[in-house]
Amino acid sequence: MKLDQRLFGATFQNPVLLASGTCGYGEELDGCIDIDALGGLVTKAVTLLPRDGNAPARVAEFAAGMLNSVGLANVGLAAFKAEKLPWLANRLRHAQLLVNVAGFNTGEFAELVGALSDSPGFLGFELNLSCPNVKEGVVYATRAELITEVVQRARALTDKPLIAKLAPNVPDIGIMAEAAVAAGADGVSLINTMPGLLFDLESRKPVLGHGTGGLSGPALLPIGVYAVRQARRRMQAPILAAGGVRSAADALQYILAGANLVQIGTASFADPRTGLRVIAELGPLGARLGAARIEDLIATGQLN
Repeated sequence: MKLDQRLFGATFQNPVLLASGTCGYGEELDGCIDIDALGGLVTKAVTLLPRDGNAPARVAEFAAGMLNSVGLANVGLAAFKAEKLPWLANRLRHAQLLVNVAGFNTGEFAELVGALSDSPGFLGFELNLSCPNVKEGVVYATRAELITEVVQRARALTDKPLIAKLAPNVPDIGIMAEAAVAAGADGVSLINTMPGLLFDLESRKPVLGHGTGGLSGPALLPIGVYAVRQARRRMQAPILAAGGVRSAADALQYILAGANLVQIGTASFADPRTGLRVIAELGPLGARLGAARIEDLIATGQLN
């Protein structure tokens, strides 16, 4: 089965990307894996100013996944533009690069997009409308009018593809995806983490320093597959799926639901080679299902 496909005016050599916040700025994994063999990667979120993030503990495992509360720790716009993006632009020859940007008001999203739009070396933006792990601001992805405002302001400042990253904790994520595309987004990323909370039984305090965190890992898979199907029923724009992918079989769950690309996140912490393993498994598994190309499976999912 052929894995390459053309989206957003570019060729993805395979449908497997590394999700934002799980691969840093690429350098962190380079040498451990060949990052240029991936379909692409999404950078750690970039904010206007550098951020130290939330107090420790920031990560806690549980039986069905992980809670995290990193709090958008990052180097900030200036350092990203001067150091991280040039390194990525020089390193990647085949894998596509998306830059995740996070603002605490609609003006900050616009400022980030405007400041980076003319920079070379990346395909487009992933608008982080759905991070649940910061005290400031609101979760834009829970309100259609805020999604519309952010996307419209960003759209006015760039010709690069815009992908809205949406939250699963809404009554109908399909409506939110539809709103994002109507406002000018070229596609959507589904889904971000679910809000979660766990306690340390000895101290009776939350296991995370921030208190609540984002749930990721295997427990998120059926929630993400459902979200992709809800969105696909309402719009035809490309969908980048994420949540609980550990194998080619997991990836195909999303593809059958209507996703064009899949992102791997939490699984990379346990095994940084997960993305390359999923790529290697996808072709044979898809061929067993009778698909000549990845689009065959996407079309099959959209018919249901």
